[in-house]
Amino acid sequence: MKSIALLPSVAACTFALGASPAAAKVCPYPGTVNGQSVLIYCGPAKATVKAGTLTLSLKNGLCKKAVGNFYLSFGSIVTQQTKHAPDSFQLIAGSSAKPATKDGSYTGTTVMMTKSGKSYLADALTLTLTHGTKAGTATGLIEPIGHPKVAFHATFTC
Repeated sequence: MKSIALLPSVAACTFALGASPAAAKVCPYPGTVNGQSVLIYCGPAKATVKAGTLTLSLKNGLCKKAVGNFYLSFGSIVTQQTKHAPDSFQLIAGSSAKPATKDGSYTGTTVMMTKSGKSYLADALTLTLTHGTKAGTATGLIEPIGHPKVAFHATFTC
C-alpha cells in the first residue's frame, strides 16, 4: 500500500466505464489541471471526510453504480501516474461476489484521496449505503502514504 500506482489505473477504469468526452456537462469529463490530464467529477454529492486530524467538506461530487460497483468521486482525478496530483477523493465498493448496488454494508471498500499534495490510500474500509444508495458512511483506517495509518470516517449524500 506504499504506492499510488493504483490511482491512475482505477481512474482510467472509471473513465472507461462512464465518461463521454463529447460534452463538458457529462460527468465525469476530461480536462487538464496544471498541465496534467484529469477526469473532472461533478454532481450533487456532498461529503464530510475525516482522516486523522484532517477534516474535509466536499461538494459537487458524483455517486454512480456501474458493473456492480458503487463509486463516490470528487475533484480532479489524474489519468496517469504523477508526483503532484490535484486534490481528489474517490471511493469504490463492491465485487462480483457482493455487488454494491443496494443498501447494506460492504467490506473491502477502497478510498484514494489527495489533499494539498499528500496522498492517502485505504483498501479495507467498511461502506454502509442507506436511503436507496443515496447516502452512507465509510469507516476504517487510511494510510497517508509514507506515514502510519489513521482513523477514517466519511458521511455522504448523493
